[in-house]
Amino acid sequence: MRKLNALVIDGSDTFRNIARELLEKSGFVVTVAESGAEGLELSKSERFTLVCCSHHLPDIAGSEFCGQIRAISGYDFASVIVLTAEDNSRILKQALLAGATDIFSKNDLEELEIYLQRFVERTNRQISGRVLFIEDSRVLQEIIIDLLTDMGLDVDAYTHAEGAWDAYQNGNYDLIITDIMLEGMMSGISLVRKIRRLHGEPGNIPIIATSGFDNMSRKIELFHLGVNDYVAKPIVREELRQRVFNHVTSYQRMLELRSQQHSLYSLAMLDELTQLFNRHALREFAGKYFSEALRFNRPLTMAVIDIDHFKDINETKGYSIGDEVLAELGTWLKRFVRDEDMVARWAGEEFIFLLPDCNAQTAIALMERLQKRLAQFKLANLTITVSIGLATMEGGAKHNLNSLFELADGAMYQAKMAGRNCIKIYEKSAETV
Repeated sequence: MRKLNALVIDGSDTFRNIARELLEKSGFVVTVAESGAEGLELSKSERFTLVCCSHHLPDIAGSEFCGQIRAISGYDFASVIVLTAEDNSRILKQALLAGATDIFSKNDLEELEIYLQRFVERTNRQISGRVLFIEDSRVLQEIIIDLLTDMGLDVDAYTHAEGAWDAYQNGNYDLIITDIMLEGMMSGISLVRKIRRLHGEPGNIPIIATSGFDNMSRKIELFHLGVNDYVAKPIVREELRQRVFNHVTSYQRMLELRSQQHSLYSLAMLDELTQLFNRHALREFAGKYFSEALRFNRPLTMAVIDIDHFKDINETKGYSIGDEVLAELGTWLKRFVRDEDMVARWAGEEFIFLLPDCNAQTAIALMERLQKRLAQFKLANLTITVSIGLATMEGGAKHNLNSLFELADGAMYQAKMAGRNCIKIYEKSAETV
């Protein structure tokens, strides 16, 4: 946690004590001064995290104090707030133009207290993540590494883009900070271009570009290339700190959101027990199979697979064993299918294959191979057989998921009636194979 020290300048002993109490309550180490001149002398000898001055000081106006403290080395970007008992927009404007960060009413200390709490949270907040940092100035590199590690970040630092590119391809980062002008064959611009050409998440990582040449046309071109932010040198530590915090947290939230979306998608589309597609997913994706079969005049075969005597397994072995059989069969079926096939759990012990560009004879051969291989395995230490019904859409016939399922499911029941552990195919003549 960073040390927080505050300076309070006010001619009123009572208000100095009130302000001291508020600041100490928020975690600050407090120094007090009675006049603007005393406050300025103290500011020259010590770097304060926060300066609070009254608008009416015994020697100078608060707006004048703001202008003078800004001229002291190290206070260019310090937080300076003005406290006033007057509700006057002119005072507010004067103070802000002179360099005040904000202005608060002495009559509403609750608002000041909220500000102080948020100031402490903002100053001391830590994040976790990994940063790829490319800077060929060793001195500046050490300064920025110190800032980033102080924030809680892990940093991989490079002086050349070539080494950074190799690291990026093998790493998992939340942010890239790169100088644009680098030694070596690859510039920072080339590095940005190569990263943005990557597909998916690796190409979407936030990138902060830095440069000592604060040229507007160069800056615009960098944004065209895909950088998310630009920081001109010399780099202001507090500015970079806030930019880094914003980009890392936004990127991590985006990744978390996408992970949640993926989880929700899995819950909606996958059967929890077998991890196969569920009936909802089958209905969602089947349309593409049927439309492509009709469009390109290709056969499409559906196979309905039902585990034989599954009811007996549940009743004699227990439902937990039945669940093991289903789960292990789901894993096994995923390994068996071709890349272009779709397999889903329809209901209970019934599974469906959609086999694109597969005619009846090819489907029979595929299912015979499935039965032969399944006979060599034990699921939940049990030997399992399946009955299979097939139906094929070809020769210009038009079907949808429901109508083809009715035919394949009817063929599967014919396989059951024929003694189970066999394959039956629907034919208009009602002849079975």
